[in-house]
Amino acid sequence: MNKTKIVQMYKILSHTQPTFEETDNDWITHGLNSTPFKLLVSVAISTMTHDKRTVKACIALYEKISTPQELIELEDEELATLIKPAAHYNRKTKSLKKMCHQLIEQYDGEVPQTKEELMELSGIGRKCADIMMHFSVGEPSIAVDTHVHRVLNRLGVVNTRSSEETADVINTITPQQYKQHAHEWLIGHGMEICKARAPKCKECALRDWCQYNQTRAIG
Repeated sequence: MNKTKIVQMYKILSHTQPTFEETDNDWITHGLNSTPFKLLVSVAISTMTHDKRTVKACIALYEKISTPQELIELEDEELATLIKPAAHYNRKTKSLKKMCHQLIEQYDGEVPQTKEELMELSGIGRKCADIMMHFSVGEPSIAVDTHVHRVLNRLGVVNTRSSEETADVINTITPQQYKQHAHEWLIGHGMEICKARAPKCKECALRDWCQYNQTRAIG
């Protein structure tokens, strides 16, 4: 897809999808991103977990802790119970404890500020690191989850097999002025319109030049 169409895509999405701050976003409302540490823990808990369950787990956890040391001091059983709404809560209990030890031992309890350092933390992969760089560090970056990966491949913006590969491509080809909200627009479009099992192609503002829609029409 050429640069002109990419710009058109973002212009359309900017009019059809609100940013997080323009909605009653649960992460903002319930303080899941109120500090760099809470955002880091929240994104770690969110992996492979629906948003509502992530929020429920984080609300319960942040009633008990707000620092790495406080999380470490929780008994494993209590921590697992608090984050039980999240998928793989037992594994995440161990991972969160390890991550907090890393923060204290390597960064004096602070959250690191580079993608490379973030990805060395237990439970933090490429998507989580990109979210942190964008929303905590302030370095515009397009985080790619399953929704964003699906949307971009269906549209034909990328032709990739993994979210990591998609992230590399879309961050390279996206003009800087659209990186601030690209993740929010794309994830909203994927959750509301370009759904995995029943995409609402007839309602899609991008349908006229979507490769997936064209293939469906031919079929």
